[in-house]
Amino acid sequence: MVLNADSRQVYAGLDIGTSKIKPSQMRGFEHRLLDVAEPSSKLSLEAYTQMARDELALLAASGDALPVLVGGTGVYLQSVLAGWNLTGSGTVRRSLERDFPRSDVKGAYHVLARLAPEAARRVHPGNYEAILNALARRMASDAGNEVVATPFAFAVYGVDRGETQTDRRIEMMLDAQIRDGLLQEIAELDRRYRLVEQARRPGRRSNVASQTHGYREFVRVAASTGKAIAELDGADLAAARAEALGHIRAYSRRQRSWFRKLGASRIGHRSAAQTIVSRL
Repeated sequence: MVLNADSRQVYAGLDIGTSKIKPSQMRGFEHRLLDVAEPSSKLSLEAYTQMARDELALLAASGDALPVLVGGTGVYLQSVLAGWNLTGSGTVRRSLERDFPRSDVKGAYHVLARLAPEAARRVHPGNYEAILNALARRMASDAGNEVVATPFAFAVYGVDRGETQTDRRIEMMLDAQIRDGLLQEIAELDRRYRLVEQARRPGRRSNVASQTHGYREFVRVAASTGKAIAELDGADLAAARAEALGHIRAYSRRQRSWFRKLGASRIGHRSAAQTIVSRL
């Protein structure tokens, strides 16, 4: 049993640009926590964590499947494995989003550094999502070390191919996504959710697609040029592609740093748990 731990693959319609696994690639293994939300409304960390815990509890009760939690969203993994108590954090996060829009990420980080210095040291000062998640968790409960039991001992494995090879693979992946119909996928999302129209208006963008690397860059170029997604020409596409590569590579560096810390941390606080990070 594979449980998705990618914060973009949980959304229906974000398929090509998130490299979401296809049914033909599953090789008979059941995959859960894919397509469980619409991109028009952000799935809270609290909601995801509860869904993952529910799935783990069902598997533990049945005793007939080994769960494998797979994905690159570190906060998803840590919230489940470390047993974070996130009760009420979803409501707090929505309030924080109103108080600290993306344009005020520095202000949000300043508050986090004051309230939870240790948590602030673990996140990048420009990582808006991570900062708000940490703030929400801190403000939702004063019991910072309270945990929720996980019904499995666990091991953590990571694949690190090094920065040079990772950068090259990111470029190959993005070009393959474009060949496989990424622009058509973005155009369909735009038809359903008016992404380009929203991008032309000032203020907070609520649609997850407009905040996702590999999607938002093409939406931004379309909004700035006054063109529809399908009308973007060679120069437009080259500019969006270059911007997307820069954003994805920067994010991959944060991921590599985060997962190194995950492997060295004590998230396996129960004596039966084992944490391993393998360089493969």
